[in-house]
Amino acid sequence: MDVMMNTAKAGTMGASFFISYLFGEWSVLLGALLFFVSFDFVSGLMAAWHNNNVRAEVGFWGIPKKVMIFGVVALAHIFDKVYLDQIGEPLAIGEFQVSVMAATILYYLVNEFISITENLGKMGMPVPAPLKKAVEAFKDDDYSYGKKEGRK
Repeated sequence: MDVMMNTAKAGTMGASFFISYLFGEWSVLLGALLFFVSFDFVSGLMAAWHNNNVRAEVGFWGIPKKVMIFGVVALAHIFDKVYLDQIGEPLAIGEFQVSVMAATILYYLVNEFISITENLGKMGMPVPAPLKKAVEAFKDDDYSYGKKEGRK
């Protein structure tokens, strides 16, 4: 039993170290991104179920896409670390310090928020008019260059 417990502790420690290296300190932005990504996935499943359109292939490809969001955020964090190491000071635009990781997370938060709002609409839930306008303002219909035929 002690061997199993020690193995679990070592595994948890290793995973914590790895996550800490990839993302740095846990932040409100990371927590928000985790919540938004999870909520979007669940709301997408609910919308598909509501419209009798649940397909295993779509659900299967949704998970790797969500994982890749965190991969891109990790790359942005590593970019921030490399920049700081090489230049000796944080990336700045004028007087303002800029984090590529924070900008990346904010981009994905907006993207996930748009998707959540669309999912709510697909379920027939009312969406306030100002929110619809905000979503339309941020919506980019010309991002299909990376999509394969038949996949969304």
